[in-house]
Amino acid sequence: MYEEKFRPQYHFSPKKNWMNDPNGLLFYKGEYHLFYQYHPYSKVWGPMHWGHAISKDLIHWEELPIAIYPDELGQIFSGSAVVDRENTSGLKNSDEDVLIAIFTHHGEDNEKQSIAYSNDKGRTWAKYKGNPVLKNPGIKDFRDPKVFWHNPSQKWIMTLAAGDCVHFYGSPNLLDWSFLSSFGKEYGAHGGVWECPDLIELEIEGEKAKKWVLIVSINPGGPNGGSAVQYFTGDFDGIAFAADTEKERMQWADHGRDFYAAVTWSNTQEPIWIGWMSNWQYAKQVPTDPFRGAMSIPRKLTLRKEEGELKLIQLPIDFASIVASEAITMESFTLQPDKPEKIEINNLQMLFQGKVKGNTASAFTWTIRGENEYLQIIFDGVNKEVRIDRTQSGLTTFSEQFPSVSKMPLKELEEFSIFIDQSSVELFVNQGSGVMTELFFPTAKKMVLEIEAIDGIVDLGDISLKNLQSSWK
Repeated sequence: MYEEKFRPQYHFSPKKNWMNDPNGLLFYKGEYHLFYQYHPYSKVWGPMHWGHAISKDLIHWEELPIAIYPDELGQIFSGSAVVDRENTSGLKNSDEDVLIAIFTHHGEDNEKQSIAYSNDKGRTWAKYKGNPVLKNPGIKDFRDPKVFWHNPSQKWIMTLAAGDCVHFYGSPNLLDWSFLSSFGKEYGAHGGVWECPDLIELEIEGEKAKKWVLIVSINPGGPNGGSAVQYFTGDFDGIAFAADTEKERMQWADHGRDFYAAVTWSNTQEPIWIGWMSNWQYAKQVPTDPFRGAMSIPRKLTLRKEEGELKLIQLPIDFASIVASEAITMESFTLQPDKPEKIEINNLQMLFQGKVKGNTASAFTWTIRGENEYLQIIFDGVNKEVRIDRTQSGLTTFSEQFPSVSKMPLKELEEFSIFIDQSSVELFVNQGSGVMTELFFPTAKKMVLEIEAIDGIVDLGDISLKNLQSSWK
């Protein structure tokens, strides 16, 4: 019914059962395709299929039949999809461009890369008879191919997770692959296995230059525990990726606990990605029914120079089409110490935005409060960080790993957007410079929004609180 308790109303979730990583993200003829790791027979992770949904606007989704099923070669693990416009694969047999899905076949202790193809706009998929197209070289974790056409070198490039590093492969036709190089043994975080890589060229804001960004999910080893997404900036010449950051430096795409396996859509005008809103520490226990798993807000990507370093910038796609009404708009709003501003909340589908015009407070807090529970965001000017406290946010005892206070470094708060959707919060600060994504499972029937300054005054401007409609109705 898409009305179940904790069901996101403007994020994608499957009608029922288990979902994790986004796969095969592809735009073709006005349709955004979202494939995903799916177990159609249970709310717990099991034999992986590729589920499938399409959208014209990345907000309203139509769930389609399962796209790819397991077979004698194994389960269908994560991967990507491309439009083979020039029919380099020779698999085109209709008036439509042939779409190629590249995925990991996961067998007992053996992962290899295979392809499937569609000649009917992604509605049906046939597996290639010559699978696998890339055999396992003797690496246990060898998965999650992300493929794109590299114009300067006139070949397809595959970025593949291989243990705790990345391998690059090249192919003229998506069928025959040659090893090019590896990256990562000495770079970044290595607290867990590397997964779901992506390699994409992004614009630098305010400059004509571009830089390559290598995106890698890691599990465990995230900044606040469990799984997370790290990234590296640098150059790619069609063979090797050369990072331009120090080897030991760690850059996190999202400092929240619930953003993982994020990858970009192929064949779009501007780079857009989406991630799975969960964490492997407790993903199998979250108290949702009949579904388990949801996707983040789709986000546009750029790079920005901050203090001489390149930073990954994420901005949510334009949600104007689902804004129902503006409950509150104010030009200015002054928070006084010990005088919390209270706003009654009718539902947990909202967007709260504002700018900080002046601030003498040590911190200010943004709290959704119900009887005996609260979710709190603390903007801490003394410790130069923002925290999300969900220790008392409702249902928390389903996993001892779930109650937490997550932290993100933040030198100064200039502007913020807070998206709430039934059981999730996504915080964007300073025009997408910092992002935190977290789940919470409130139980209170009545909720109040409280905003309070601590030990000083906070002047807020351009305040708006918008109620967001359900995209399922």
